[in-house]
Amino acid sequence: MSCEGAIILCAAPYGADAVSDPCPPGPKDTRLREAIRAELESHGASVGYCCPSAGPGMIFAEEILRRGGELHLVLPCLPDDFVEQHVAPAGGDWTARFDGVRAGAARVEVSCEERLSGDETVLRFNNQILQGMARLHAERLCARARLMAVWSPGAPGVPGSPADFIDQWPELEHLSLVDLDELGSSVRTAPGDGLDDGFGALSMGVSPLVVRAIFFADLATYSTIRDEEVPLLWDFLAEVQHLVEQSAKAPILINSWGDAVHAAAETAMDLAGYATALVDSTARLDIAGFGLEKRPRFRVALHAGPVYVGLHPLTGRSMVFGHHVNRAARIEAIAEPGEIFASQHFVALLKAEMDARLHEALQQGEVYEAAYGVEHLGTMELPKNFGREAIYRIRPAPAGHDAGPGA
Repeated sequence: MSCEGAIILCAAPYGADAVSDPCPPGPKDTRLREAIRAELESHGASVGYCCPSAGPGMIFAEEILRRGGELHLVLPCLPDDFVEQHVAPAGGDWTARFDGVRAGAARVEVSCEERLSGDETVLRFNNQILQGMARLHAERLCARARLMAVWSPGAPGVPGSPADFIDQWPELEHLSLVDLDELGSSVRTAPGDGLDDGFGALSMGVSPLVVRAIFFADLATYSTIRDEEVPLLWDFLAEVQHLVEQSAKAPILINSWGDAVHAAAETAMDLAGYATALVDSTARLDIAGFGLEKRPRFRVALHAGPVYVGLHPLTGRSMVFGHHVNRAARIEAIAEPGEIFASQHFVALLKAEMDARLHEALQQGEVYEAAYGVEHLGTMELPKNFGREAIYRIRPAPAGHDAGPGA
């Protein structure tokens, strides 16, 4: 398949620590700008994805706009908080420059709406969402997603850093490196690169947060079940569970109450497998043998984000909690019976994981068949004042569907 042009992602240090000198740009900054500009020119970049903190990320955004490209910004927190944490502390005119690229952007996405003071897991998650969204965009345009990392080889690969982003990028043949040490840039490369002083007591690698794929479901038909049918329903679901165990990896956490089910997994692929197996098994198992008059149908929601992990203080059971768990529950409320609805966050992670498997298969000379297909359903209003969410439907991909270069 022939792909025209490229969608460029920029991996750059976060925050005020990305700039050591708030003075007006000098020759070193000019060399950095020229290097970024040359990379964009050489690959014919028409679309750019980045997080424009003070420093290389901002310069990348400005250069995408300068060449008339389509700019997409992905922020780890709400814009005002982002400026406070990652732009304004650099001084100079960085805040005004952020306002300029924000005004010129085709789209501004926020991966974590809650204020979490720059926790490194949030920064890593933001990079994961940035990568997945760029890959989805590339697939729509039959373009090539390419990562441009602006980094210093001597900087530690802490979560959220350019080195960490590189580690998550499978196609090294589609990776460009801008070496800050060679340019003599004013970007800092000391320990802690990419993280500002506003992180409080949090230390590298000890974040209380983890990224999890999150599942919520309930039985849309449960209210029509008569009391005497409930034991029959449990028998039916026990057989469903048996079928699911044969075809899907079990979530690392699963809880239920009444007809509701909540689960979490370490990867989007694992949770998509569990969700599709559950929906498929429920749809194809013969209900007549269980004495049920109506077929039970789950409505399922999938989301992903940084969450807290712990034990419930009253039950002692493992649990995940936080804003993203609540958002997943709100998506479940709008899901249709027998369908799997997913947030953009989840689909972005799923796309990145499937592309990584595609790359691995190609490296081994194998054919990769995409496991899941996604259909964008539009932006929908969520209940309980949770705002609007881009919603996708997830289904198993048809047999024989090969993942192409942009898939």
